[in-house]
Amino acid sequence: MMMKTVGLLMVLLSGAALAQPIFATYTEEQTTGWSAVSQTVAGMIVRSDADLKAQADEEMAEKNLRAGDYRQFFVSRKLPLSAGRKAFLFVRPKSSPYFRTFYGAHIFCHWIVDDRNNMLYAGSSDAFQVLGSSRNGMKDIQEAQCHGGKCYLVKLSFKAGKYQETSCATQDIDSGKVSQGCEPDK
Repeated sequence: MMMKTVGLLMVLLSGAALAQPIFATYTEEQTTGWSAVSQTVAGMIVRSDADLKAQADEEMAEKNLRAGDYRQFFVSRKLPLSAGRKAFLFVRPKSSPYFRTFYGAHIFCHWIVDDRNNMLYAGSSDAFQVLGSSRNGMKDIQEAQCHGGKCYLVKLSFKAGKYQETSCATQDIDSGKVSQGCEPDK
């Protein structure tokens, strides 16, 4: 696990992969000091996926938490996604207490929500970044999925009202070397 954390930090800090990100977070990051989310945002996220809601409700019952108060799962940070004044939130699960519903073996779920409480993006990855590049008035984002000694860096750009994949690169965790494409070794 320590090697994976070191690899993720290398991906996040690597100038070889991309220019300095405007915002970055990763699975194991402590969320102490992050802002709370509204019940509206928390409820919208949980209700966006029936399986997610069922798992969240089950975990709440197991931990004797107040049913329906999904705010206790999440934290947020303001996200600099556009040059305009429109506000966006990056929402993720709290690091403590830990809620397994929103984490995988090494990934965390995350969402981008606009100022009208609309979900702009939902994803899950080992690491997430807002890049300095932009399209259609919105900053590009990048997710990293890491396994088998490699991180797959997926860049997404804003097109037709949503984020869509525009490129993918593979970074070797040990060497830091980045190559275009995300195909496993042949």
